[in-house]
Amino acid sequence: MLNQLNSGLRLKLVLLVVAGIVFAFTVIGAFRVHTEKQRITEEMRRSGQERASMVAEAVANLLVGYDYSNMESLAERIVQQQDVQHVIIRNRDGKVMVSRNKPSLPDQATLSFESPVLFSSEQIGKVDLQISLAHMEAEINRTYRDVILEQAFFGLFLGLLIYFGASRVIVKPIALISEHMKNILNSNDALLPEALDIRSSDEIGDLARIFNNLNQKVFEAHLRLREKIDLAGSALMKTNDQLQQRSLELENRTQDLEKALTLLEKLAVTDSLTDLRNRRYFDDNLAATFARAQRFNEPICLILLDVDFFKQINDTYGHAAGDTVLQALARAFKSRTRETDISARLGGDEFAFLLYRTQREEGILFATSLLAMLRGMPFTFHDHEVTVSLSIGVACNRDDIHSIEALYGAADEALYEAKRLGRNQVVAHPFDTQPHEKLKSV
Repeated sequence: MLNQLNSGLRLKLVLLVVAGIVFAFTVIGAFRVHTEKQRITEEMRRSGQERASMVAEAVANLLVGYDYSNMESLAERIVQQQDVQHVIIRNRDGKVMVSRNKPSLPDQATLSFESPVLFSSEQIGKVDLQISLAHMEAEINRTYRDVILEQAFFGLFLGLLIYFGASRVIVKPIALISEHMKNILNSNDALLPEALDIRSSDEIGDLARIFNNLNQKVFEAHLRLREKIDLAGSALMKTNDQLQQRSLELENRTQDLEKALTLLEKLAVTDSLTDLRNRRYFDDNLAATFARAQRFNEPICLILLDVDFFKQINDTYGHAAGDTVLQALARAFKSRTRETDISARLGGDEFAFLLYRTQREEGILFATSLLAMLRGMPFTFHDHEVTVSLSIGVACNRDDIHSIEALYGAADEALYEAKRLGRNQVVAHPFDTQPHEKLKSV
């Protein structure tokens, strides 16, 4: 571990400093390369223009005398120069008199120069000279190489210097602290207050003194904690038994509470006499179903019904008889209601159905079937057979019904129309056309 710490700290310090040096030399090198490139480029431009002018002076007499042979020899000597790529000599009309080219590599960078050929201050032609930049690129590459070598040399030198200096001044004391901590952790008594012997007045010495003080305080706290743990051991066992007993009691109470909550949830939405849904549940679902039907343009039917002469049954045979009728009707209603529909007792002898995705004609048939169902359900109270009938109003979400209130009002009007016409029948909204739509059980 000590060797790993030494290597790790030294390596990090060396890498940090070398990285800074490399960055600094990279910036300096880039500036040097840029400056050298500009200098060489300017030198190439100046030299190229001078050479083009010299060629123009040399070729003036040859061009006046139309000395093609010497012009060709001159062009050949010029193009043989190291960095000349090609040379063209033109007359005053721009016609090429002599042209010489040197084979070049693809995408080779060049500079082009042009100089007039003057004779007695009169331009008699022109010289085109193209210079290769291969020499300049070689100079730049040499500069790159020199910069890299300088960076490598100084980086290596400073890295070694820092490596050995850091080993003595920083890494060695920290390694001693690390080794001391390792010995404490590996000893039988992990908190043995063994002092760390580093006599230094710098930050590392402060760190060693702080470590010694901290180790002593932790050791003393550990002794106090061990005493408390021993004292609390027996109490903890007793408390654990009590907690287990308490946990069992809480579990039983939780189960009882869950059962009570389930029952309360059911009672909150269920009519206690008939076990049908109550009015609050019905109204909440009517609102949601109506909104969904309006959104997706789906038909729904609301059916309201009352038991005919129910008060007379209560008054004649007692409230127990009335409850029996309501419970029997509820069981029959449940057996005829789909899972997507809702049947509910709104209060007293008033019931309601909400039929989802049901057209007006289907709602009327369903309501009529309820009347037919009652014909097979005779009731006997005090040896008297009692016939029970229903008045039923049907309303659907037609084009003229755009709210729950309108739907409820339409069904309610149809219900009262059924009562007005003699009860024991179904009336569907709208019923104000001629003839009135009155459907009786047959």
